[in-house]
Amino acid sequence: DKPFINTLAELPDGMVWAGSVSEGLFQFKDGKLGAVNASSGMLDNFVESLLVDREGNLWVGTTVGLNQLRPKSVTSLGQEEGLGYGAVQGLVEIAPGKIWAGKASDGLYRWEGRNFSRMALPGLSREEVQVSAVLATRHGGGWVASSKGLLRVEDVKADFLETQPATLLELNVISLAEDRDGVVWAGTREGEVWRLQSGGRTAATNLWQTRPITAILPGDDGSMWIGTDGGGLNRYQERMHVQYCKTNGLLSDVVRALHQDAQGVMWIGTAGGGLARLQEGRITVFTTREGLPDDTISQILEDDTGRLWLGSNRGIAAVSKAELQELAAGKATTLYPRIFGRAEGMLSEECTGGFYPAGLKAKNGLLWFSTLKGLVVINPLLKHTVTHGPSVILEEVMVDGAPIASFQAADSRIESRRQESGAKSAGAPMLRIPPGKHRIELRYTGLNFTAPERVRFRYRMEGLDSDWVDAGGRRAAFYSYVPPGDHQFRVIACDGDGVWNESGASLALTVMPYFWQNMWFIGAAALGLLLSVGGTIRFVEKRKVQQQLKHLEHARELERERARIAQDLHDDLGASLSRISLLSDMARAGKDDHSQTGVHVDKISRLAGQTLRALDEIVWAVRPGSDSLQSLVEYIAHFAGELFKGNGVRCRLDLPDNLPARSLPPEMRHNIFLIAKEALTNAMKHAAASEVCVQVQAAVESLEVVIQDNGAGFDPANSQSVREGNGLGNMRRRAEAVGGKLVMQTTPGQGTTVRLLVKFESENTVA
Repeated sequence: DKPFINTLAELPDGMVWAGSVSEGLFQFKDGKLGAVNASSGMLDNFVESLLVDREGNLWVGTTVGLNQLRPKSVTSLGQEEGLGYGAVQGLVEIAPGKIWAGKASDGLYRWEGRNFSRMALPGLSREEVQVSAVLATRHGGGWVASSKGLLRVEDVKADFLETQPATLLELNVISLAEDRDGVVWAGTREGEVWRLQSGGRTAATNLWQTRPITAILPGDDGSMWIGTDGGGLNRYQERMHVQYCKTNGLLSDVVRALHQDAQGVMWIGTAGGGLARLQEGRITVFTTREGLPDDTISQILEDDTGRLWLGSNRGIAAVSKAELQELAAGKATTLYPRIFGRAEGMLSEECTGGFYPAGLKAKNGLLWFSTLKGLVVINPLLKHTVTHGPSVILEEVMVDGAPIASFQAADSRIESRRQESGAKSAGAPMLRIPPGKHRIELRYTGLNFTAPERVRFRYRMEGLDSDWVDAGGRRAAFYSYVPPGDHQFRVIACDGDGVWNESGASLALTVMPYFWQNMWFIGAAALGLLLSVGGTIRFVEKRKVQQQLKHLEHARELERERARIAQDLHDDLGASLSRISLLSDMARAGKDDHSQTGVHVDKISRLAGQTLRALDEIVWAVRPGSDSLQSLVEYIAHFAGELFKGNGVRCRLDLPDNLPARSLPPEMRHNIFLIAKEALTNAMKHAAASEVCVQVQAAVESLEVVIQDNGAGFDPANSQSVREGNGLGNMRRRAEAVGGKLVMQTTPGQGTTVRLLVKFESENTVA
């Protein structure tokens, strides 16, 4: 009976799948028919639906459940192809399309395009043929390192192998290589190196190590490169020996693989130390931090496009040498290799190493890798059918550790699909964050059904991140502080093949500011600050001007005081001294007339006394400490006491006990004293008084000096007498000069009272 087909699906490479209701799946490609059913691993043979996703996977819906069929990027060869179980221990191409594969468990196998066949070695049983390394020479012969020594095969293409007697029986050979002169080099697990030529062997003792020889690579310049398990990499050329290890650049001293490219660059695969590049004596190391899938590199192959294929413990990685060069030059920060693993069809992701050669580039360009479960064959020129990277979804937004309930991941899914399809959207999803919330975490993921563990991400917050941040496999972006304003967050992803979804997903963020963070408030505050600074500067400048004016006024007062002192010296002392000098000359001229001489001497005595009093007044005026109100009152009292002493006139002083602590300007102090002096002198000379009273009343703001006598008095109406006899006009002018008020009360026969009232300014107060 013919099966009933109820659904069809076409893969990107043109393959057509047909689902039946009873016989499972049928595959049509290049005119050939294939079947996949329950015996092949499907859940059921009743196929109800088919779907091809954007990665080229086929989803099969059956009555029992859902099945996924992934397109294979690699070809795995194992038990079904006749290779048996266990790890492969060496590969070599003996002819175009014919491969030898050695196994430590059960001997030597040959591939001729369809299946493997086990090769018998003369004189060795199946149990004795434990192969650890294989080599085909340029002259058609070959070498097989077995548990029974190193065997030389005469013709590797023959169906029945003929071997020469084994050599190095006592050693375990794990590395084989042929130099440009046709000499075969053998490295052993014991650390010895042997040269095999013309049926004989020679020990290369200068190359011997204490560690196993894991790789031997003859250099183009005649040098020998020896990789060891624990002793690093050694280069020998004639008598020169250079060692490369952890002390001078390598991250591991365990060398697993060697490859020298056409430019002479040596590529070194290590165990735990990643991939190392040795160029012009400088070592550059690439590890998982730079994007490699694993730090143990056991096999290194190069295709015809300049890509290195690295067999590791976590699959096979293909990376361009140009990318490695940009990373070494600092032009890039991360590698994005294409990675092959179980999702691509590998039975085991761990490639074997510790022997040489471990990998193989065939003459047809195919790359062969030995693994723990058979072989993996990759066509490096095979075009990748997937043209899009993983779909990117923003799943959750956390603000200050709490999820935002208003955020809908569905919006980002829709936006992501719109971007991938090329449709124009109204804009990315919007999210408003209240003031004071600045710690933001964005969680995202990438949809990939082939190898989700290989999806890698980049994200960027425009305005905060100057460039894309490489997140690797991390599915969250954290920002400890996002300032107020509008921000755009973008995240993109790539799959295990290094294909990026450049559209990715995006989210528009608006962090709301406090009112004092708004521009109008900042502007107002700036204006206020500017005005405040301007006002402060104006106040300071005004104070400076006032201080300068004050200093100038003080300088003018000082100048006036100096002029007054000079005038007093000239008027009082100068005139008195001139009269004393004149009287002295007159006394000397009339020395014979004793009566006139006595008169002159009396005048000289009086003038000398007046001169001393005038000098005392000048000294008091300029002496430090005399500028206080206390000093002025005390000096007036002292002058009055000295003036009336010994002339029969009683002088009564009525002074306050405590005077305010106040300083007086020199000119004011001098004028007040001269007014008091004039009043006292008039009372002594003209009043014929028997008693003179000096009364002082002082406050913080004023000073009142009253001088009263009980003498004859006079008639104030007689202006001639006032102007010429008593000098009362000078007293009034001095009172006006100090801003005071002079009041005189007198009546003939009733005595005279002179009252001076002076108001002080507040800045004269002494602190």
